[in-house]
Amino acid sequence: MVVAAPAVSLFALTLYIVLDPSHRSLDATYWHRIRRRWLPGVDRLARRLGLGYAAYELDSEEFAGRIDQPVEAVEALLATEGFERMPLSAWKTLDDGRGEAGSWALREQPLADRQLHVMLFRTGDGATELYAHEEYNPFHPGYASKHYHCVGHDPEAGTERVADLLAEHLETPAATDRAATGDEASEPPATTRIGTGVEHPSSAEQESGAAAD
Repeated sequence: MVVAAPAVSLFALTLYIVLDPSHRSLDATYWHRIRRRWLPGVDRLARRLGLGYAAYELDSEEFAGRIDQPVEAVEALLATEGFERMPLSAWKTLDDGRGEAGSWALREQPLADRQLHVMLFRTGDGATELYAHEEYNPFHPGYASKHYHCVGHDPEAGTERVADLLAEHLETPAATDRAATGDEASEPPATTRIGTGVEHPSSAEQESGAAAD
């Protein structure tokens, strides 16, 4: 996947530049349908062949909060904040079986080093839960492999940025609420990427790798 990730990134970047900007706008709902239909099957095949992953379950540390509005309204809010649809992403699920209802990213420019990635999930009472992380930009061929292997994957920075950007709308999780859902557990080992079965470098190795870039 070290070779495949930059190749996919270059192809996606070409489409990003060539296609009309509307393909990553609020109206481009077809990306969600395509990802929901195909990525779980691609993931099963990739794992069976030992080629990586295309879907995984999010960890509770990525929970940024809740907005008491439907997904469609939250997507409109994200669009006004400068977010774009994020199709170049693995399919995300939660431990209760829910699949994502939207995938959005905020970056300074198409070839920015990093991005803020926000994933939306519908709730049973018509609200929307937001999960987030900061990460390397998968559209940048130079960072695509790091993105795929979760180097520099930062849920804390992502959830903090979402809380700041959407402060007027977001209900952030209290520490007691997280403890009630079992989030008081210690952090997972640095070499384990949650939900993917793919190992990634420890913090020291990430810093060493970043210095070599």
